[in-house]
Amino acid sequence: MRTFVILAASTVMLASCSNPKEANKGNFQHAINDWIEKSPPCLSMPDGSVTAAKQARGELPVYVEADPAAQPYSEESRQRHLAPLDALVNAGLLKSSRTEVDQGQGMFGSDNKKVAVIAYDFTEKGKSAFKEEEAQKSSFGGTRSGFCYGKPEVDEVTQFTQPGDMMGMTISQVSYKYHLADLPDWAKNPKVKSAFPDLARNTAESLDAKAALVLTNDGWKHEKAI
Repeated sequence: MRTFVILAASTVMLASCSNPKEANKGNFQHAINDWIEKSPPCLSMPDGSVTAAKQARGELPVYVEADPAAQPYSEESRQRHLAPLDALVNAGLLKSSRTEVDQGQGMFGSDNKKVAVIAYDFTEKGKSAFKEEEAQKSSFGGTRSGFCYGKPEVDEVTQFTQPGDMMGMTISQVSYKYHLADLPDWAKNPKVKSAFPDLARNTAESLDAKAALVLTNDGWKHEKAI
């Protein structure tokens, strides 16, 4: 009799676990993981302070004035541009060299002029770390690019709301904890973390997040995957 009860209970548990439409932590964790593991955070390429003549927006190399500026405000601005780029050089993602470029026309149509600059471009390591992907479904379009790092993994679903109807869909609001696995060595670089506060925050041991999950014919899905 005891064996029969255990087998019956096990059958119920297996049936419950195999039902992807059930509102439970296991199904929610799977749905969230299925979405976030495809969307690691990325560091955008920092802007330079000098645009070369005929240089397209976002085109490398990135240029910063090589010589200190005479005015304190201008020098502070130059240093703000240098800090994240130099941190990426320290991490092996970028390389730098001194050169001269023809600076593009100013806002009042002034002629091009030669400017001494520090040029920043990809190393081979940087090329492999930099991703440029089709934008996720969005009204803004464009691309999502940058130095991407880690694989988001859900550690625990901490709580969820009773599924309810919203705009014709069944939705549950879910809170969870996660971390980034498989971090590349450059994402652990102290100088890069100092120059990019988002990186320091995203690589903490445990992070809190929330998501809205939608019930579909195939089970629960992250709202952004719909």
